[in-house]
Amino acid sequence: MKIKNITIILFILLFCLWACERDDICGLDQQATPRLIVEFYDINEPDELKPVTNLAFFADGDSDTLLAPGAVTELVLPLRTSANQTNYFLTQFATSEAPNTDELRLNYARRNVYMNRACGYKVEFLDFQARRVVEEAPNVNWIRSVSVQETLIEDEEVVHLHIFH
Repeated sequence: MKIKNITIILFILLFCLWACERDDICGLDQQATPRLIVEFYDINEPDELKPVTNLAFFADGDSDTLLAPGAVTELVLPLRTSANQTNYFLTQFATSEAPNTDELRLNYARRNVYMNRACGYKVEFLDFQARRVVEEAPNVNWIRSVSVQETLIEDEEVVHLHIFH
């Protein structure tokens, strides 16, 4: 009788272990949809980083304005995964009495890339293009020019866009 009970218990235990699946966890090393990496440069010295003071930014259609603390030389911006264009408004001296806001128009194509069962899909951005929206009055824009460094945005390891001011 004891052997029969032990056999049944072993059979149930074996069945339970066989029915288990491995855990699917999307680890931190699995990169999700990449964000746009932007660096700010001096228009007069194009090889020199130039910080932007009290920078505020928001995407067209978003209600939240984000403020970068102090002076920054790099900015990380998410792109819309549901559209082929994102417009950003960047305001220099946002906390002063004379803020200056410029608009960037970012265009791209999207490609869904399957990562694995745990992480699902991520979006890569192809044919990335950027241009600033220029005001009609001269010297109104604080952003003087932009330069696309990478037309394929598939990771956050490289800088994708230079902004000269």
